[in-house]
Amino acid sequence: MRSQVFVYGTLKRGQRNHRYLDQAEFVGTHLTDECFSMYEFGDYPAVTQNGSNAVSGEIFRVNRQQFQLLDELERYPRFYQRIKIQTCHGLAWMYVVKSEL
Repeated sequence: MRSQVFVYGTLKRGQRNHRYLDQAEFVGTHLTDECFSMYEFGDYPAVTQNGSNAVSGEIFRVNRQQFQLLDELERYPRFYQRIKIQTCHGLAWMYVVKSEL
């Protein structure tokens, strides 16, 4: 199983957690629709679905093991939730937090 994941923070190329995606296939960049809010939690950002801003990020194709590592990093489902978004490269998973921040 291979899935596409949209990343927007420390998982992007050149950022400190990109090592989790070293073996993943880079698909391309994407700018989301204007329906999100981004918050900074010190050393990492988090996005909610209750906003009016676009989020710039990157899309990677990951295998099941890579996806499980991302889930652990993102503390899914306790902190981050996963939603599917339409991108210019097809559907991709995106990690968002609940809007009750």
